[in-house]
Amino acid sequence: MGTSTRNKGQSGHTPLVPSWLDEGTNGEVIPESTGMKPIPPDGDINRFTGSRKAFTQYVSGGGRDGSSMRRTVSRYVNHALGGSTRATTRLGSARSSTARLYGVLNNLSGAGGVREVAHQLSINNLEGLPASEFFIKIATFVCPDGGTNDEGLVRSAYYDSITDNVDLYGKKTEELTADECSAILENFMGKVILEHIMNDIANQIITLPDDIEQVSHIEGLVEQHIKQSVSDACAEVKQNQMQMTNGRAQEITDSIYQKTYEILERKGE
Repeated sequence: MGTSTRNKGQSGHTPLVPSWLDEGTNGEVIPESTGMKPIPPDGDINRFTGSRKAFTQYVSGGGRDGSSMRRTVSRYVNHALGGSTRATTRLGSARSSTARLYGVLNNLSGAGGVREVAHQLSINNLEGLPASEFFIKIATFVCPDGGTNDEGLVRSAYYDSITDNVDLYGKKTEELTADECSAILENFMGKVILEHIMNDIANQIITLPDDIEQVSHIEGLVEQHIKQSVSDACAEVKQNQMQMTNGRAQEITDSIYQKTYEILERKGE
């Protein structure tokens, strides 16, 4: 996973929707207003236990039982996170970062291109850059600096999505196609979900195999499962003819995240 880092993992006491998020009636995040907010009740202390045990068994088997992995992820979404809507809400700052990246990519593939992005972000010297350097230069816009673990996971996912994409190193930003821009967004979203899964239920047990190559192989299998689900979710959004505009970036990307979690739940049934 390149630049990824891990913390000690989630405690079951952590609320399903943390205190720095305010959940609206439809599961959306509403920015915190001034004043005191009620502290959310603690989550079930045992809510991660089943998923962690199941993932331990999957890892101990060398990652050979794909159906076991799919059931584990499904149980994680359903039981540990409380379903697809709460799972999406719980992504926190990743949601706004994804919407910002979506807006950049939408402009890149539009008539304005790199020049329009440079104008909107007030960043000079974006034209003519290799795509990898372009995405590094806009990183602080997509993933603003912050001190929370939540924001750290987002930045890790963002930089991983850049370093893992070798095509970004050999192509000018202006040459990126609409399909390639869509693939960049999907890759980032997949990394975001993977980071949360690994930190919630696999942070300590992913080190069980003796062979480091086996660890990488297992993590790759989980990531591929997530990426395919993100791709399927994006296809569903497009089939529903949701208008892909910057003004609806948050709605669009939230819809993709929620559909992805729904698909991950279904695939484990």
